[in-house]
Amino acid sequence: MKHAMHAFLIITIFIFCHYVMRHFWGDGWSSWLSNIDNQTDILFIPAKFTFLYGPLVAAAIVLFKQERLFESIGLSFDGFINYTLAALLCCIPMTLGYAFLSSELHLSISAIITGSVYAGFFEEVIFRAALFGVLFKYCRWGFIPASLVSSVIFGMGHIYQGNDPLSAVMAVTVTTIAGTWFAWLYCECGYRIWFPMWMHIFMNAAYGIFGMSGGAAGDLQGNLFKATAIVLSIVYVEMLIRKGKPREVVLSKLLQTRAHLAACAVN
Repeated sequence: MKHAMHAFLIITIFIFCHYVMRHFWGDGWSSWLSNIDNQTDILFIPAKFTFLYGPLVAAAIVLFKQERLFESIGLSFDGFINYTLAALLCCIPMTLGYAFLSSELHLSISAIITGSVYAGFFEEVIFRAALFGVLFKYCRWGFIPASLVSSVIFGMGHIYQGNDPLSAVMAVTVTTIAGTWFAWLYCECGYRIWFPMWMHIFMNAAYGIFGMSGGAAGDLQGNLFKATAIVLSIVYVEMLIRKGKPREVVLSKLLQTRAHLAACAVN
């Protein structure tokens, strides 16, 4: 019962943050912060993410308190350097491919920070750690329902990248699948946010720097190079498992089984 109550509470807080907190933000803060950072959004984006989703992150930390303060949201620094280097290596072939395809080069530092660094960090902490990770690891949901809850909402947040109904559906579908893949990486990298976060950041950065077309859905050539990063990330995880890391997402954890329900009732 405790797991069910915690899951209900986390989902309720997320809904409140996602759909209600934005009404308390106010246009005044947006204008003030945008003026301070000269319309670059360097200050605006982290301030708004923190305001909107701070209650969710705080709830995840308090409800599932670990020995280390930020352990429950995947921010323990264990493996930080290794995961960073692994993500960089996984994304090199994709980046070189984008450079080959592109005739553009956008090296705006502010655009890289706001479109890549902020997106990778805040979205992974919120959607993968504080929402999916809590439901899967602590509330004992199956991987499929936990990832669907977080990934579908994550995907719907990218509907603006479509120019028409079909491209909007494609954008939502692709980002929903991407969210599920990031969730899997999060689990298999010891519930540390660093590997999926850096994959998210490096892929977004390469996409933006070389001005790739097609929005979230991408185009055929670009997607072929994007696939190299995805495949290499899977190879990296399998290497970790071969070296002795336990596999987290197994068949018995895909759906909430009767055993899980019974455990929830006992607890």
